[in-house]
Amino acid sequence: MRLFVRQSPASAAKRYAFAVACCVVAFASRLLLNPFLHEQAPLLLFTLAVAASAIRGGFGPGLLATVLGAFGIEYFLPQKGTFGTIAPGYMHSAIRQLAAFLVVGVIVSWLSGQLRRLRWEAHGLAAQRNEILESITDGFGALDANGRFVYLNRAAAAQLMQRPRDRAIGKSLWEEVPALRGSLVEDMFRQVFDKHTPVHFEYLSPESNRWLEIHAHPAENNGLTAYFRDVSDRKSMELRLRETLAERDAASERVQLLSGLLPICAACKRIRDEDGNWQQMEAYISERSEAKFSHGMCPACGRQHYGELWPETTCAVR
Repeated sequence: MRLFVRQSPASAAKRYAFAVACCVVAFASRLLLNPFLHEQAPLLLFTLAVAASAIRGGFGPGLLATVLGAFGIEYFLPQKGTFGTIAPGYMHSAIRQLAAFLVVGVIVSWLSGQLRRLRWEAHGLAAQRNEILESITDGFGALDANGRFVYLNRAAAAQLMQRPRDRAIGKSLWEEVPALRGSLVEDMFRQVFDKHTPVHFEYLSPESNRWLEIHAHPAENNGLTAYFRDVSDRKSMELRLRETLAERDAASERVQLLSGLLPICAACKRIRDEDGNWQQMEAYISERSEAKFSHGMCPACGRQHYGELWPETTCAVR
């Protein structure tokens, strides 16, 4: 994506005025040095004027300095005067020097203009990057090779230090946040510094008592960049989920289900357990489940044992 930076008319006028001033200074300096240089090096000072104008103002001012410099050079060429009064032996030399100056001037102006445009685009991209980093709610910070803050957005300062970030830029992370010394953060960041490998971990910040998910990557300056977000809500949900699962597992351990074939005596109804011992049915089932027994008598058994004394519509329970 190419960024176009619109310049104010006042800024453009200053750049062109600077080009004119450079040519005036070059011409005046050449006049002062003329008793010593005579006809030598007529292009040097004007070439410097073109370079300064192009670097300072870009292609347009550089081109203007090239045109003005050509007139100044013509004044100091051998057998000074108009081209018509130059001796034939010097005509070709003068034309070659002027042509070389014009070509060099255009090239220098174009290259300087491209460099100036790239600088403006870099400034624009940096401004866009900073605007994006300032607008996000997640924290972002950059450290140099000595662990000093190079950049820190507002969210990072609020989550990590809970104080203004301006005082932290240029200072050591370990001095600004002493609680991080000897912590998991220091161990993981040292790994990035020493091994130049990215790391990802979670950390409970003692400053804010909040959980942070941190991604740290090595940077070109042998430092690191760190991106972190507050995941305290997610950690709370995970804790509640673990507690729920633990309660479920505990309940499952308390509830035992009977399955398969049970060896039971056809006469006394005792059940044979895993060790070969015969147990009362009630004891066997109670040990292996949550079932509880209450004893009663069905109508058939009641009439068998009590005869006419057994009520027909009730079931005695004891």
